[in-house]
Parts: sequence; C-alpha cells; structure tokens
Amino acid sequence: MTSATVVLATMGSWGDIFPVIGLAKGLTDTGHDVHVAASPAYEELVTGEGLSFSGIGPPLGFSDYASDPKILSGRLGGFAGFAHLFRRFIFPVLDRYVDDLATAIRGADLLLAHPALVAAPVAAEREGVQWDTISVFPGLIPTAYAAPAPTRVELGSGSIGRASHRAAWSVARFNMSRLFDGPVNRSRRRLGLSAVSDCFFAPVESGRPYLVMASPAVIDRPPDWPSNVTLTGFVTWDRVSSFPDPHGLEEFICTGDPPVLVTLGASSSLDPQHFYRHAVEAVTGLGRRALVLTGPTPSPVEPPDDPRVFSAAFAPLSSIASRSLAAIHHGGVGTAVELLGAGLPQLVVPRAFDQPQTAIRMQRLGVARTLPWGRASTERLARELAALLGDRAYREAAVAVQDRLAGEDGLRNSIAVVDSILRG
Repeated sequence: MTSATVVLATMGSWGDIFPVIGLAKGLTDTGHDVHVAASPAYEELVTGEGLSFSGIGPPLGFSDYASDPKILSGRLGGFAGFAHLFRRFIFPVLDRYVDDLATAIRGADLLLAHPALVAAPVAAEREGVQWDTISVFPGLIPTAYAAPAPTRVELGSGSIGRASHRAAWSVARFNMSRLFDGPVNRSRRRLGLSAVSDCFFAPVESGRPYLVMASPAVIDRPPDWPSNVTLTGFVTWDRVSSFPDPHGLEEFICTGDPPVLVTLGASSSLDPQHFYRHAVEAVTGLGRRALVLTGPTPSPVEPPDDPRVFSAAFAPLSSIASRSLAAIHHGGVGTAVELLGAGLPQLVVPRAFDQPQTAIRMQRLGVARTLPWGRASTERLARELAALLGDRAYREAAVAVQDRLAGEDGLRNSIAVVDSILRG
C-alpha cells in the first residue's frame, strides 16, 4: 500500500517500549515513515535502532522514578501505586506531554498510542490526526468476565460472577474518572476543547481500532469485548543495539547446567528491596546456578562471590531464556511473553501495576507458580522453586504454550491491522 506517516506513542518501562520498537521496525520495513514518541530517556534506545524519535514530557529516567517507590504500591489491587505515579510524575506536566505529542504528530496520517497515555486523544484532537490504540495489556478493557484487579476468590463467569465483575468495574470506572477527568479537562480547556468524562476508558469506548498485541493462545477473548478490539499476537523485540553484551555471559551459560533466570525487568528493579539476595539464596540452596538480570536498579546489586552466580544489568531474554532451566520474575508482561516463547516454567512474584494479573494468567496456563511479593523470603522462594522444578507438568504446559505461539506471527498481524486502518 502507499507509504504513510505513522507515530507510535508510548509510556512505561521496557515491557512497553520494546514491542513498540519491534512494531516500528516492522512498519518501516514495509515502507511506512514511522516515528516513535516516548520519554526523552528512551532516545538513545530508539535511535540506536535507526528509528526516528520524538521526546514527549520531561526527560524522566528510571532513576527519577526510583526516587519514589510509592509508585510500586500494590494496595487496592495496584491502583494506589498507579494513581501515585500519575499524580507525582504525569499530571503536573500533562500540558507538556500534550504539546510535545502535538508537535510529534503534526502532519501524520495516524497516531497509535498507549491506552494510558491520556495526552494522546487531546493532542490528536488539537492537530486533527486520527488516533487509535496499541496495547500489550488487555486488563484495561472492561468485561463482565473478569475483575479489574485480582480477587482473593475466583468468582467465575456465571451470572453471580458477571454481576460481581460489573460492580467492580463500576467502582474502577468511578475511581478512574475521579483520578483522570479533572487533569485531562484542565488541559483540554487550555486548548479550547470541550470537556469529556470517563476519559481513561475513551480508547476502548471510542469505537476506534484498539490493537492488543497479545496472543489468543494466552488471552481468552471475553465475549463482551467490543468489536473494535483486535488480538494480534505478541510482538517481541529485545535485541538492543545500544546495550553491550555482558562480558562472560556466554561462557557462564555454556559451562554448566542450565541456570535459573532471576529478573525484575525494569519497573520492579527500581526498588528491589531484598528480592535478588533471597532469590539467589533460594536457587543456590537447591544446588542450582543463578543467572541474575538486575535491570536499571538505582543501587548496584553485588552478587555473592560464587561461581554458580552470574549477574548483569541486561541481556536479551530471547537469547538466554531457552537455555535456562526456569525463571523467577516479577510478572511483567514483556518478561512473561519471552518466557512463554521459550517454553520456560516460571515462579512469578508480582508486586504492582499489571503484574498480579499476569501472574494469574501464567498460573491458569499451568506454566507457573506464584508467590506474593511480601512473602518472598529465601525459604518460601526455595520451597516454591523446588515444587516448580519437581513437577514435570509445569514444563510440559510451558512447552505446549510455546508450540502454540510458534504458529503465530504477531508482528505480521499487527502490520496488517495498521495497513487496514490506513486504507480506511
């Protein structure tokens, strides 16, 4: 089809930006003029892949977010941390996000934005640019078949369960409206735009295309999702040109039994507390080797002086997960997706944001055991890891999911949907 100018705008951590880079590279390869708009902190990451980049908002990096670990609060199903993130870092500079994004999309044919990037619809309306949504996390789409946050009791999909879920979503809608409508409408008034309500759910309720870059082999599509929502399959990418390969990693992997991978991704590594130490003690206490990826943690993680332990800030999961024995991780979507693609059993220790929901999904797939963040002592981690490694059912379930994913091409499907949108 004819080349178009497409802006992909996102926010969040590595699990949000990596799939956007993968999609941007794919769209570029098909002839489109693609620009990525995100925090200025990601400029080197994006331009290192040969992509055009526009910074939106202040240059906040992981060290800035690490200064306020309240954003990782798991209270109220994670809403407390989510709300604190926006009140502390986004709302005070929302006008800047809107103005920067408006500049980035000026003259574009299409804006595809993260569903929580509330500056996107404001900037798109100001510039008269078509705005649609791309997401890696389906938990922001209301449905009577699941609660908006994990519950202690599984309510099921019967009439009682559906009624309870609708009531929970009503509460969530009320809370989101109180949190978002005021700041967004102040920004809209500044530009002479009319006020809106329930703005957080505008992406899915607008009727405009909403791409969820997740696999139907992992995500059961609820029957009440609107027709504008499309599951395209996972879009994975993590071969970061600007990150050097860790010295000694290949030798470590190749000169012993497959290690247990330990990681908190990016967001949870901002305040790791004692996780790495407890996890390494659990792994080595079971006589296993540990491969620790510390992420952008603000304080250096000092691994024990033990040849069974290797530590690095980053390594592509796409190159190491398939050569690992199992993984202990935080439940970030990007991490879980790569582990599923490698057929790896998982011990998930969720803390905040979408992590508890991801942990539940992994458990329901039969590929994982879970342990709450606040209970992740050395002893409990060791007990759960031993149970994971001692039951072949977890490995068999993980390999079965891996086989299903191998038949999908999320990137090609996503590009096809974008091309369809551009054709009108």
